[in-house]
Amino acid sequence: MKLRPIALAALACACAAGCRTTEEVLHDYEMNLSLGNYGGSTKELLDLADGEDGSELLWRLMGASTLHLINGQESAAIAHFDHAEKVLQKNDQMSVFAQGGEGAFAMLTNDRVFSYDGGGLDRIFTCVYRGIDFLCTGNRENARVEFNRAAQYQRNWLYDRRKDIEAAAKKLSSDSAAYQRAKKTKVADTSGAVRKAMADRSFGAQIRQNTGFDPATSGRLDVLPQSAYVNAYAAHLAGVFRWINGDSDVGDLKLAAAVRPGDSLVARDYAECSRGVKPSNQVWVWVEDGLCPTRKEWRIDLPFGLNPYARRYVMYAGMAFPVLRERAYGAISWSACGIPMRELASVDKLTRTEYDVYMRGALTREITRTLVRVGVQVGLGIAADHTRDNRTRLALRIVQAGVAAWAMSCTAADLRSWTALPKRVMAVRLDRPENGMVQVIADGQTIPVTVPPGNSLVFIRKPAPSAPPVVKVATLP
Repeated sequence: MKLRPIALAALACACAAGCRTTEEVLHDYEMNLSLGNYGGSTKELLDLADGEDGSELLWRLMGASTLHLINGQESAAIAHFDHAEKVLQKNDQMSVFAQGGEGAFAMLTNDRVFSYDGGGLDRIFTCVYRGIDFLCTGNRENARVEFNRAAQYQRNWLYDRRKDIEAAAKKLSSDSAAYQRAKKTKVADTSGAVRKAMADRSFGAQIRQNTGFDPATSGRLDVLPQSAYVNAYAAHLAGVFRWINGDSDVGDLKLAAAVRPGDSLVARDYAECSRGVKPSNQVWVWVEDGLCPTRKEWRIDLPFGLNPYARRYVMYAGMAFPVLRERAYGAISWSACGIPMRELASVDKLTRTEYDVYMRGALTREITRTLVRVGVQVGLGIAADHTRDNRTRLALRIVQAGVAAWAMSCTAADLRSWTALPKRVMAVRLDRPENGMVQVIADGQTIPVTVPPGNSLVFIRKPAPSAPPVVKVATLP
């Protein structure tokens, strides 16, 4: 007996009607940003943040982002970033996988049932944005605290990623054993089959082609270069802030120079700061351009070759993975007072690094959970074939079908990500014009910025070509 795909789909989707999905909310959010309607999604996002679906951190970050883009709403943005920081601190004390997910056998469903953790990029940008808003409201000491936190999150990046991977593996092992006990069946050790799948050329080629992730090389923490995960924007901004304030610590600028070899702006700042040169009437302009990648779902069936009984007994063996979807620049060309701006940080590349690290664990988890669900279907099917009692056989077939339907219903990729982050960050340093007028040009559009005497930090955000730029200025002695 086999359930038809349409019947399985009906069982899987029966409870899904009537709710706005994460993907729908993020789509509307993107549309609002692209049109410059920066506050258009704020209420819905903050309402969602008050819910209990495990995504408070995501919605809080998204809502705080919209407030950050509205001049005059800095205090409100800081307040919601503070709420997000509390969740981040909780997650740093115990991984979301160790905290457990919703429902029994959580790890055998999908990663979406676990609370949104936020990667290192989320943690660092939370501090950067709070630091900027504190600067723009004249609270220099709190800005210093935020830049210190950003630096600490940067130092913890590798440790935190390893911690999450280990916690997820432990949870997966525990839930797999519990599920097999509940179904009164035993699945052979899956580790060998996982290694076989990861090494399978055909399967690996499909993964690479559809996700850009290479099972053989991508996301390996032991060989990951520092430049792949260090946020040069955060390091450079913090370094310039410390330099202007007379701090002797050149560590942030040194880090920025190390991961941006050959960058004349960073090299100049690091060299002058190291020599003790005091900046005077200098203007730094950072442009957060475009929007970082979002996630979309891609599905694939587990190769039948990994289980000799699959074609006979398996009703469903699907897997789902997130795939990065890159988005457009806000503007292709940027200049300030006639000086071309250069890319300081590619947030797309930083996002890709975090995605690859996530996928190395997610791929193993998804293959393992699918093997367990497939193994239970096979075990029940074989047991049904070998019983002479019709009632027992029927009961086993029903349970087998239920396992397949459950597997289909919970197969889903985790599409949650902080989609308000920029695609890239451009930067330039220049002498303050005598009239205090800095003309920034974005693809022919003039963005006038007035800076008073002193050293000024200028922040410009342009999420999309059709979105009006947001300008923030902080001037320090």
